[in-house]
Amino acid sequence: IGPEDVRELVRRLDEIPAGRRDFILPRALRSAIQRFGATRNVQDAATALNSVCDLEGERMESELSTIRYIAWAIPSVGFIGTVRGIGAALAQAPQAVEGDITGVTQSLGVAFNSTFIALVISIVLMFIIHQLQLMQERLVLDTETYGDHHLIARLRIHP
Repeated sequence: IGPEDVRELVRRLDEIPAGRRDFILPRALRSAIQRFGATRNVQDAATALNSVCDLEGERMESELSTIRYIAWAIPSVGFIGTVRGIGAALAQAPQAVEGDITGVTQSLGVAFNSTFIALVISIVLMFIIHQLQLMQERLVLDTETYGDHHLIARLRIHP
Protein backbone atom coordinates (compact mmCIF):
# COMPACT_ATOMS: atom_id res chain seq x y z
CA ILE A 1 0.00 0.00 0.00
CA GLY A 2 1.51 3.28 -1.09
CA PRO A 3 0.61 6.95 -0.58
CA GLU A 4 -1.28 6.85 -3.89
CA ASP A 5 -3.73 4.35 -2.35
CA VAL A 6 -4.69 6.54 0.61
CA ARG A 7 -7.70 8.27 -0.98
CA GLU A 8 -9.23 5.00 -2.16
CA LEU A 9 -8.76 3.36 1.24
CA VAL A 10 -10.28 6.32 3.09
CA ARG A 11 -13.19 6.33 0.62
CA ARG A 12 -13.79 2.64 1.29
CA LEU A 13 -13.74 3.22 5.04
CA ASP A 14 -16.20 6.09 4.56
CA GLU A 15 -18.58 3.67 2.81
CA ILE A 16 -18.98 1.70 6.03
CA PRO A 17 -22.48 2.34 7.46
CA ALA A 18 -22.56 5.29 9.85
CA GLY A 19 -23.22 3.20 12.96
CA ARG A 20 -20.25 0.95 12.31
CA ARG A 21 -17.91 3.68 11.08
CA ASP A 22 -17.46 4.85 14.68
CA PHE A 23 -16.27 1.45 15.89
CA ILE A 24 -12.67 1.27 17.03
CA LEU A 25 -11.28 -0.67 14.04
CA PRO A 26 -12.50 1.65 11.25
CA ARG A 27 -11.46 4.72 13.26
CA ALA A 28 -8.00 3.32 13.96
CA LEU A 29 -7.44 2.26 10.35
CA ARG A 30 -8.71 5.60 9.03
CA SER A 31 -6.43 7.54 11.37
CA ALA A 32 -3.38 5.47 10.40
CA ILE A 33 -4.13 5.72 6.67
CA GLN A 34 -4.66 9.47 6.83
CA ARG A 35 -1.47 9.97 8.82
CA PHE A 36 0.43 7.87 6.30
CA GLY A 37 -1.02 9.96 3.48
CA ALA A 38 -0.06 13.21 5.19
CA THR A 39 3.45 12.28 6.33
CA ARG A 40 4.40 9.40 4.01
CA ASN A 41 5.92 7.79 7.08
CA VAL A 42 5.06 4.25 8.18
CA GLN A 43 6.11 4.90 11.78
CA ASP A 44 3.74 7.87 11.97
CA ALA A 45 0.91 5.65 10.73
CA ALA A 46 1.74 3.05 13.39
CA THR A 47 1.78 5.77 16.04
CA ALA A 48 -1.64 7.02 14.88
CA LEU A 49 -3.06 3.49 15.03
CA ASN A 50 -1.69 2.93 18.53
CA SER A 51 -2.90 6.35 19.66
CA VAL A 52 -6.51 5.62 18.68
CA CYS A 53 -6.32 2.24 20.43
CA ASP A 54 -4.79 3.74 23.57
CA LEU A 55 -7.43 6.47 23.74
CA GLU A 56 -10.21 3.94 23.24
CA GLY A 57 -8.76 1.75 26.01
CA GLU A 58 -8.65 4.73 28.37
CA ARG A 59 -12.23 5.69 27.46
CA MET A 60 -13.46 2.17 28.17
CA GLU A 61 -11.56 2.14 31.46
CA SER A 62 -13.09 5.44 32.58
CA GLU A 63 -16.58 4.23 31.70
CA LEU A 64 -16.12 1.32 34.11
CA SER A 65 -15.27 3.62 37.03
CA THR A 66 -18.90 4.21 38.05
CA ILE A 67 -19.65 0.49 37.95
CA ARG A 68 -16.52 -0.19 40.02
CA TYR A 69 -17.65 2.38 42.58
CA ILE A 70 -21.05 0.70 42.87
CA ALA A 71 -19.36 -2.69 43.28
CA TRP A 72 -17.19 -1.19 46.01
CA ALA A 73 -20.19 0.43 47.75
CA ILE A 74 -22.39 -2.67 47.89
CA PRO A 75 -20.49 -4.33 50.79
CA SER A 76 -20.65 -1.00 52.64
CA VAL A 77 -24.43 -0.98 52.29
CA GLY A 78 -24.45 -4.56 53.59
CA PHE A 79 -22.36 -3.47 56.55
CA ILE A 80 -24.85 -0.69 57.30
CA GLY A 81 -27.59 -3.34 57.32
CA THR A 82 -25.48 -5.42 59.68
CA VAL A 83 -25.01 -2.53 62.11
CA ARG A 84 -28.73 -1.70 62.01
CA GLY A 85 -29.65 -5.35 62.62
CA ILE A 86 -27.27 -5.65 65.55
CA GLY A 87 -28.58 -2.35 66.92
CA ALA A 88 -32.14 -3.63 66.68
CA ALA A 89 -31.09 -6.86 68.40
CA LEU A 90 -29.45 -4.94 71.24
CA ALA A 91 -32.59 -2.82 71.61
CA GLN A 92 -34.47 -6.04 72.33
CA ALA A 93 -32.04 -7.16 75.04
CA PRO A 94 -34.56 -6.58 77.85
CA GLN A 95 -36.97 -9.08 76.25
CA ALA A 96 -34.09 -11.56 75.85
CA VAL A 97 -33.22 -11.24 79.54
CA GLU A 98 -36.83 -12.14 80.32
CA GLY A 99 -36.47 -15.26 78.16
CA ASP A 100 -37.98 -14.09 74.84
CA ILE A 101 -35.11 -14.27 72.36
CA THR A 102 -37.32 -14.28 69.24
CA GLY A 103 -36.85 -10.56 68.47
CA VAL A 104 -33.10 -10.72 69.08
CA THR A 105 -32.62 -13.71 66.78
CA GLN A 106 -34.76 -12.15 64.06
CA SER A 107 -32.76 -8.92 64.19
CA LEU A 108 -29.47 -10.80 64.14
CA GLY A 109 -30.77 -12.82 61.18
CA VAL A 110 -31.45 -9.57 59.31
CA ALA A 111 -27.98 -8.33 60.24
CA PHE A 112 -26.13 -11.36 58.94
CA ASN A 113 -28.38 -11.82 55.90
CA SER A 114 -27.73 -8.24 54.79
CA THR A 115 -23.98 -8.87 54.95
CA PHE A 116 -24.28 -12.17 53.11
CA ILE A 117 -26.48 -10.76 50.34
CA ALA A 118 -24.24 -7.72 49.86
CA LEU A 119 -21.13 -9.90 49.60
CA VAL A 120 -22.77 -12.29 47.11
CA ILE A 121 -23.97 -9.39 44.95
CA SER A 122 -20.51 -7.84 45.13
CA ILE A 123 -18.78 -11.08 44.10
CA VAL A 124 -21.11 -11.58 41.14
CA LEU A 125 -20.80 -7.95 40.06
CA MET A 126 -16.99 -8.02 40.32
CA PHE A 127 -16.90 -11.16 38.17
CA ILE A 128 -19.04 -9.45 35.53
CA ILE A 129 -16.88 -6.32 35.66
CA HIS A 130 -13.70 -8.37 35.21
CA GLN A 131 -15.21 -10.24 32.26
CA LEU A 132 -16.30 -6.97 30.66
CA GLN A 133 -12.85 -5.45 31.18
CA LEU A 134 -11.23 -8.55 29.68
CA MET A 135 -13.44 -8.30 26.58
CA GLN A 136 -12.68 -4.59 26.23
CA GLU A 137 -8.93 -5.13 26.54
CA ARG A 138 -9.07 -7.95 23.99
CA LEU A 139 -10.98 -5.71 21.58
CA VAL A 140 -8.33 -3.02 21.81
CA LEU A 141 -5.45 -5.50 21.49
CA ASP A 142 -7.13 -7.31 18.59
CA THR A 143 -7.63 -3.97 16.84
CA GLU A 144 -3.96 -3.06 17.26
CA THR A 145 -2.85 -6.49 16.07
CA TYR A 146 -5.17 -6.39 13.06
CA GLY A 147 -3.99 -2.90 12.14
CA ASP A 148 -0.34 -3.90 12.48
CA HIS A 149 -0.68 -7.08 10.40
CA HIS A 150 -3.16 -5.95 7.76
CA LEU A 151 -2.22 -2.29 7.31
CA ILE A 152 1.05 -1.15 8.85
CA ALA A 153 3.00 -4.18 7.61
CA ARG A 154 1.78 -3.45 4.06
CA LEU A 155 2.56 0.25 3.91
CA ARG A 156 5.38 1.13 1.52
CA ILE A 157 7.02 4.26 0.23
CA HIS A 158 7.95 3.81 -3.41
CA PRO A 159 11.22 5.52 -4.34
